[in-house]
Amino acid sequence: MADRDAQTKLIRSMMRPYESPHHAVVAFWLQDGEVTYFRSGPQISDAYHEDWIFEIASITKVFTAILLCRLIEEGKIDPKAPVREMSDTLKDIPVWITPERLTAHTSGLPNYYFPLWRAVFRKMPDGPYAEFSRADLLAWFRHHGDKSPPSVHRHLYSNLGVGLLGEAMAIMEGRSFSDLLATKVTGPLGLKDTTDRLSEAQKGRFSQPRAPSGKAVSPWIFQSLAGAGCLRSSARDLAAYAKVVIRALRTPQTTLDHAIVRSAIPILGLGRKGASIPTAQCSGWLRVTMDQQMLGYLFHNGGTAGSSCALFVSPEREAAFAVLSNNGVAGNLWAGTKLNWSNPMQKAHDLLALD
Repeated sequence: MADRDAQTKLIRSMMRPYESPHHAVVAFWLQDGEVTYFRSGPQISDAYHEDWIFEIASITKVFTAILLCRLIEEGKIDPKAPVREMSDTLKDIPVWITPERLTAHTSGLPNYYFPLWRAVFRKMPDGPYAEFSRADLLAWFRHHGDKSPPSVHRHLYSNLGVGLLGEAMAIMEGRSFSDLLATKVTGPLGLKDTTDRLSEAQKGRFSQPRAPSGKAVSPWIFQSLAGAGCLRSSARDLAAYAKVVIRALRTPQTTLDHAIVRSAIPILGLGRKGASIPTAQCSGWLRVTMDQQMLGYLFHNGGTAGSSCALFVSPEREAAFAVLSNNGVAGNLWAGTKLNWSNPMQKAHDLLALD
């Protein structure tokens, strides 16, 4: 009972930075196959709160990485070969940019395709990616892409890079990124609410994105950079996904299972002198190990102007936690600072370490 009380206290503490009278927050705790859901804030719909749908933003990158890993397992992509070899359409991509470097954020590409100061003077009600088409992406590399490789494999988080990876796979396979992801990853996983295109029924369960002030803002729209953050999902879907990750890493059976295993292999240590402690970059995931004596966990978070979320999975402990909200904490300097002060990584470590 003491551990159950400690778990609940930590979960509620991790939800608190997202909470307000204006914002809905849903979390799940998965342990040994059993899922418990938590919620706070206003009622979104008459559906169960575990079925409310939120923008999951950069958690999309984990699914994009698994798609890459599945195409690698199928022999369709060499992760160390130049992206430009995937299609003649990609001939202007610099030769040193590979799928592995894109998913590990070592391509040298900037985070955004435009200087951040420009966002101050340019209205983007549907998000910074809504008007950036495939033609724009290819033109960016013709006109702005560096012609010389970075001197070192420096880790530089890049929405542009992962967006390019998603679009490159779509070009290679001759279909949209969304269709390819649904066919290869979310469909086989049975994740019916993990999508960027909501049905009318799903729209009734969608949590209106809101700024930290409570003001409603538009959901973000993606074109060519969809792989960086286009997805919406529910707590129920992410809990089901976490279960599959845990099972696949223990006893992989299918091609998709082996892709999940590949996605969790560290590519680059982000610690001192390249150490994998406390953090290592995998394909999409970060592997976090805050204590050398304890098991680590896989992590990714995400945020838009009106939604913020985080997902933690500990395969070794067969446990996972996620929090989803329609609060744009991650896009607000003060709210984001308060979230960082709450030390969610340490709390996740403490939560996942409980027996």
